Amino acid sequence: MTFDEALAALLALVGERVAVHVMDAGETPHLVATFGGTLRAGHSVTGGMPGDNEGIFVRLEAGDETAAISLDRQVYEGGIAHEDGSITLKLGGVEFVIAKRD
Repeated sequence: MTFDEALAALLALVGERVAVHVMDAGETPHLVATFGGTLRAGHSVTGGMPGDNEGIFVRLEAGDETAAISLDRQVYEGGIAHEDGSITLKLGGVEFVIAKRD
């Protein structure tokens, strides 16, 4: 997937309850963290319209807790859209697997 396709796939999950798995994508891949919540619309790093080299934040809400995922064009290395609607995004040495939760 291109960056723009990855962004569109991520934004298609907005409003959904998702699980996020963070993987070390190095020589010995392993699970680093997992968390979840409802994916909410995000914003550019500067808060305005995103530029060509800017990162986009999307928020995850889980009760009173809020987290964010940053999708940065400059460190984006690729992604995969899976048939079940989940996506895998590779950013530098980290992979995010984002999937809908029941």
